[in-house]
Amino acid sequence: MKQKKNNRQKTKDSWIVKTSWIVLILISFSACKTTKTILKSQQGSISAVSQVIEKVQKVQPQYITANVSKLALELQMDDRVVNVSATCKIKKDSVIYLSIQPFLGIEMFKAELTTDSLKVIDKMNNRYYATDYSYFGRKFGVNVDFYSIQSILTAQLFCIGEKEIIANKCILQPLTTNGYSIDFENKNMKQTTQVSAQNIIQQVLLKAVNSDYQLQTIYSEYLLQNGVNFPQKIALQVSNQKTKATCNFSVLRVQFDTDLKFIPTRAGRLTPGNLDDLLKK
Repeated sequence: MKQKKNNRQKTKDSWIVKTSWIVLILISFSACKTTKTILKSQQGSISAVSQVIEKVQKVQPQYITANVSKLALELQMDDRVVNVSATCKIKKDSVIYLSIQPFLGIEMFKAELTTDSLKVIDKMNNRYYATDYSYFGRKFGVNVDFYSIQSILTAQLFCIGEKEIIANKCILQPLTTNGYSIDFENKNMKQTTQVSAQNIIQQVLLKAVNSDYQLQTIYSEYLLQNGVNFPQKIALQVSNQKTKATCNFSVLRVQFDTDLKFIPTRAGRLTPGNLDDLLKK
């Protein structure tokens, strides 16, 4: 009996690790509690920054739909490492579906993000969690939105919490690695986007203004597929003084601008849950 109980506990712990990656981005923002405003002098002309932004946008992934039909994930949290398969479908500026399929292609966990709301479905426990993005502002004082999450997942230039690039609030800085950074800051977070000399995004670092929480995203192994230059490796790391979690995305198969269907999951027999409980896991 004790052995069965231990096995059930191991299964539960393993499932939490497997599904934690899907809320990794949400956790990274929700942990940043701050209201401090930092004032910074503008460096360089707005014209120069705008020109650089245009160059980056010309070479960054251009697509209407993206279908990552084969995605390998490695999640590291504390001393645990788990590898699972997943898929990701995106209709730009509209919807993102993330699906974990750990057992022979069987979907067990899913996140459905639209421009104004998000839903997390835990099929293993027949539960779902739904909210809008203002939840993070009300609870944590953080301006996370659909467009920022979309940009992180697809190596797009963005300003955290904004739908558009605000050139007059961006600061251009040269790097010793023969590239440059584009810095942006709002009242909650500092953002640094490192770009190569070829204007390709290499890394995005988001830091809370008034705490030690940060999210680092590193892009590598860009490959031209269907005319789209897309990173095959995306590494996300969320950390603070006590905790560090890393999720490595390996894009094994992706197609762009194909006809995709996005059918929302019906709540039906699923039990509604509290997002606060999910973020505590």
